[in-house]
Amino acid sequence: MAAISEEQNHLLLSTCLLAGKIMMESGSESYRVEDTMQRIAQNSHRFDTASYVTNTAVFMSLNKHSDMQMVLVKKTSTDLAKIDDTNQLSRSYAEGKLNLEELYQALQAVDKQEKTFPFSVQLLAAGAASAAFMLMIDSTNYWDIGFAFAIAIIGFAISEYCKVEFEITFLSDFFATTVIGFLALSLNRLGLVNNLDSLITGCIMPLLPGLAITGALRDLFARQLISGMVQAVNAILIAIVLGVGIALTLQWLG
Repeated sequence: MAAISEEQNHLLLSTCLLAGKIMMESGSESYRVEDTMQRIAQNSHRFDTASYVTNTAVFMSLNKHSDMQMVLVKKTSTDLAKIDDTNQLSRSYAEGKLNLEELYQALQAVDKQEKTFPFSVQLLAAGAASAAFMLMIDSTNYWDIGFAFAIAIIGFAISEYCKVEFEITFLSDFFATTVIGFLALSLNRLGLVNNLDSLITGCIMPLLPGLAITGALRDLFARQLISGMVQAVNAILIAIVLGVGIALTLQWLG
């Protein structure tokens, strides 16, 4: 019986850590990750567990006398579908529709699945977001709206490509904004764009860390001070890099 109990404890710990890892890598708030992990443990009749989440690692122990185990958060992205799938699986486990082993296997499948939307759809969404913003601030100039759609797609594609090649978020955003600034300024000098500032602002909209800022504020409100501050600093640095990329481009070519 002891061997079986130890095996079940190991499976429960692995399941909770995997759920936390998936949610953190997909852009979830820290307090939501800890809540999901605790609920899985409580539905397994473990009420003395402890969990702690940061932006780089997930920690958990099953009771006061057991060692705390850790899993690293190696990458971060925005994938709300994975967060929703993980939450839905935890609810199914709570309702008794899944046993612990089935939950672990289902979470492994979620962890391995690719993003819900193909890259082409993401590009169109980036262009549509910029075009919609331009429509709000300058609804009379349809040429500017069309150029914003095209330049935003180019900038977003460069950002995603650089993230894969260099694996440095700040560098990818810098390159993307440099290209956006160059294209916008070139079109303005050719007389094809009337409002340069609005065009640049609209084109960088898909690159702004809006979800990171929202997550940071929600973590701070939930007293997750370390995770909230780390996310806030990361979002501020990304915003600074975007501004520096545009400023340097305008300075060099202006």
